[in-house]
Amino acid sequence: MVAFTHSQQTTAESDWLRSPRIAGMLELCIDWAAIGKLVVVAAHPDDETLGAAGLIQRAAQHGVPVEVLVATLGEKSHPHSPTHTPGDLAAIRAAELRRALKLLAPDAVHRVLGLPDGGLHTLAQELKQEIAAAAARNSHRSLVVAPWSRDGHTDHDAAGSAASEAVRSTDSLFLEYPIWLWHWGSPNHGQVPWPALRKLNLSTQEQRAKAAAISSHASQVLPLSAAAGDEALLSAALLSHFNRGFETFIDAAGQFAPRGTAQPGWLQTQFDAIHNAGAEPWDPDSWYEKRKRSLLLGALPRAHFESVVELGCSTGALAAELAARSARLVGVDASAEAVKTATKRTAHAGNTAIRQALLPDEWPAGRFDLFVLSEIGYYFSATELRALVGHMAESALPNACLAACHWRHPISGWPLNGDDVHRLLCADGRLTPTGTYIEQDFLLDTFMVRGAT
Repeated sequence: MVAFTHSQQTTAESDWLRSPRIAGMLELCIDWAAIGKLVVVAAHPDDETLGAAGLIQRAAQHGVPVEVLVATLGEKSHPHSPTHTPGDLAAIRAAELRRALKLLAPDAVHRVLGLPDGGLHTLAQELKQEIAAAAARNSHRSLVVAPWSRDGHTDHDAAGSAASEAVRSTDSLFLEYPIWLWHWGSPNHGQVPWPALRKLNLSTQEQRAKAAAISSHASQVLPLSAAAGDEALLSAALLSHFNRGFETFIDAAGQFAPRGTAQPGWLQTQFDAIHNAGAEPWDPDSWYEKRKRSLLLGALPRAHFESVVELGCSTGALAAELAARSARLVGVDASAEAVKTATKRTAHAGNTAIRQALLPDEWPAGRFDLFVLSEIGYYFSATELRALVGHMAESALPNACLAACHWRHPISGWPLNGDDVHRLLCADGRLTPTGTYIEQDFLLDTFMVRGAT
């Protein structure tokens, strides 16, 4: 969590634009023909305009229906105003929202949920249900776009988290947009999610429409009056972050990167950063990790396996122990750095092959009688997880089994959490549950894998 105020000095826009990281951001690539609806979530009126005005216009241009869900009317934007009550501000901001959306997408539908400004964290379940209902109201896959869940404003964080959960329940696509990050952050700030950032370049017309829509939110960009407490909430310096020729979105699941980039997919980029220079991001010698590996190994139904594949082997701590119980072991990971470390760690076994691959598409060759899915399932969407199980079924030897183990605490910015992964695995007809171990920190399930016929 970050602490900031709107009145503090903002990071200069020139600092952001000079950063080679901004120049190196991948483009946001959306197949609009595959999108049934764009659902834009805003914590307050103006969030949708600041963060996603260009995206709203682009969807409308492609004939994709747009629905904007505004959680609150932002009635507490000027808590010390001597001239406007919260009720006054709510009415003003509702009218500003309508004017702004008319400029961006005249046919867009919008709904104001009327939740309390500053109180979204207490109504997360209600907000999640509203977003899920909006995403489900069409016959094709929706794209849900919401404030970044780590933006630093309590309502933005709550809206982003609720949207992330709603996406899981509807198998929708998901993007987040930062607002306050550009204010409190900086190019070298450790919380900027650089590998996941995607750039949507805007045409001149889209930029003009966005600027006009921002001006429509006059209660936020101009003083309400000359009295103390009625100052403009969004300064010219802060607004400069939204006058760029592009918008930025956070693609945590790596679903919108251009194909054919030097790094084949965002996961390689992200996990190479985690494993940089052979780093061990999860201490393999900690009691938690050693105990978890022991429980997983003890849950396996046989002492020995012919052919094992560990999906997401990281630096190879578990792979080294699995190798002792198999004639052949294949480890797969998205990170080249992790593959280097795992190769060294397992070299003494003489029966291992560690491969860099982006799952589920780059499935390893061969047939297997043990699949291990440990601490990786939440990096897939529900659709990708089903595809992963499909690959298991197609490459399963007789009496093949799956061992799955995942952390149960919140996973921020990814399509699923640990409980979601195991719920989906248990519901898949190609897997027959054979054992379960549950504790506060992690879930461990074993399954028989029904091979393809």
